Amino acid sequence: MKLVLLAAFSVACVTARPQPEGPAQTSPYATPVPILLDERIPIDSYGGYGFKFQTGDGLSWAETASPQGPDNQIGRIGQYRFTHPDGTPHLLTYTAGVGGFLPISDLIPTPHPLEPWHIEQIEFAEREKAAAAGPTKYE
Repeated sequence: MKLVLLAAFSVACVTARPQPEGPAQTSPYATPVPILLDERIPIDSYGGYGFKFQTGDGLSWAETASPQGPDNQIGRIGQYRFTHPDGTPHLLTYTAGVGGFLPISDLIPTPHPLEPWHIEQIEFAEREKAAAAGPTKYE
């Protein structure tokens, strides 16, 4: 009885699996994207490198790296570009190194600008804090 159930289960699994629709298509979800550009600058003896690539669906990324500062820490400069599914173009330029990752993009959220009364309240709070601390020895 167990052998018959095992055989029936095996047949059900094999017949239920997805079948490719053609010899070239292995998955209904995979769409090949052509590589239009692929340039690479190999890592040099100081740790610097570079690359640039672009795909057929509009994705591009370029980055260069080189030693910076007195300790020769590697700093990077780059940018990438793609289009969101809703059609919005996205461009991000960045530097990365000793100062951290510093991105620049129109799509990065920014805080709401301060109103004049906000600035007055901040200045008032700073004056109150300085007054509570008392005079310094240099005053």
